Amino acid sequence: MLPIGLYLMKVCAYICAFYIPFILLFKSTTFFSINRVYLVAGLLISCVLPHYTAVSAIPLYSAQDLPFMEPMVIKTEMVISKANEPTDFLNTFTLLMIIYLVGIAIRLIRLAFSIIYILKLKREGNILAYGNAKVVRTNTTTPFSFFNYVFLPKELDDLGILEHEMAHVRQYHWIDLLIVEVVSIVLWFNPVMIVYKRSLKQQHEYLADHSAIKSGIDIGKYLMSIRQQIELAIPSPLISEFYFQSIKKRINMLTKKETTVYRLAAYIIVLPIIMCLLMAFSSPKDFRLIESGNNHSIQEPISVGLPIDKKNNFLLESGYGERLHPVLNVMRLHTGIDLVAEEGTPVVASEEGVVIKAKMADAWGNIIVIQHDGLYSTSYSHLKMMEVKDGDKVKKGQVIGQVGHTGLSSKNHLHFELLKNGIALDPIDYLPSLK
Repeated sequence: MLPIGLYLMKVCAYICAFYIPFILLFKSTTFFSINRVYLVAGLLISCVLPHYTAVSAIPLYSAQDLPFMEPMVIKTEMVISKANEPTDFLNTFTLLMIIYLVGIAIRLIRLAFSIIYILKLKREGNILAYGNAKVVRTNTTTPFSFFNYVFLPKELDDLGILEHEMAHVRQYHWIDLLIVEVVSIVLWFNPVMIVYKRSLKQQHEYLADHSAIKSGIDIGKYLMSIRQQIELAIPSPLISEFYFQSIKKRINMLTKKETTVYRLAAYIIVLPIIMCLLMAFSSPKDFRLIESGNNHSIQEPISVGLPIDKKNNFLLESGYGERLHPVLNVMRLHTGIDLVAEEGTPVVASEEGVVIKAKMADAWGNIIVIQHDGLYSTSYSHLKMMEVKDGDKVKKGQVIGQVGHTGLSSKNHLHFELLKNGIALDPIDYLPSLK
């Protein structure tokens, strides 16, 4: 799962990527149904695509492109790590999160009041069945539809308006409005959603206008109905009102010559381009590291070598499993093994791979993490010195650092871990020489 802030920013960027071609190429066409599908699909794809995961085969020599990987063992020292986080960052993040949640709360309250007002109109009105919809004659000043209900002023008797609102119901425009409203609430800070929602509603109005005319309503009388409603409006997010801000545009679209079918080629060309670009910028999460000419399956179990050469004296002091932490004095899962040795004893890579982390990391002191393939990685903690850096390709048995006493440590030792898909395993099971 992506961090919430990064996810929201990606969704906003993807929505813009869909909306810009619509404004430039599709907005003035008479392909109203296609435009409707395009706008709704753009919202849904923009919300889903940030979670897209690609499988990438990456040669070992290009390891600098690998994402940062935090070893799972860091969770065993969460308290220590959190204590060392910058307080200014936490305060800023907390403030931004409060502002974001307040914005959502305000939008939800506004939506709730709108729905309450519509339900009030329904209770005060007379409900009549009309096909698959229900017509509510009530104290509203302007006609509108809400789900499968059509709300009409009590004194209004205009078949064109009724057919217009019935088109909204028959074509399930309320589903689109529900989707765009949910996204608008989540992305309330994004001004593009205002015009995006307006464009979608415009397509609804165009569709309903043409449906009313096709039902046999005289276009002259229909245009007069639009003119009579021009001063009236109900500001509510989930309704399709007969009056919409784009009266002039609706009249133009009613009288406009249909767009030539050849313009459909623009959709066929633009949509694949948009999808390819967005998928290209989506962050792959599943990596498969390969050596040139090496086709070994990443599913094969790994057998690692000792991280300290046998010619050096060392002692296996603590194995994998629950234990009393020597510094914190609490029971914790020990997610690796501790090899006690003299300070400065060389630490070697237990298998060839790529260094994806070499830095000071709070409780773990100087830590090196090596990715060996698409499944396995190893980490080496509490080092005195690190002799490799991020992106370095290392061979099995190559010296990468020295035993030390950095971080949350009670003595000179090496904390060694073996991880599979980020989950710590018992290294003893993969170290034949220590079994």
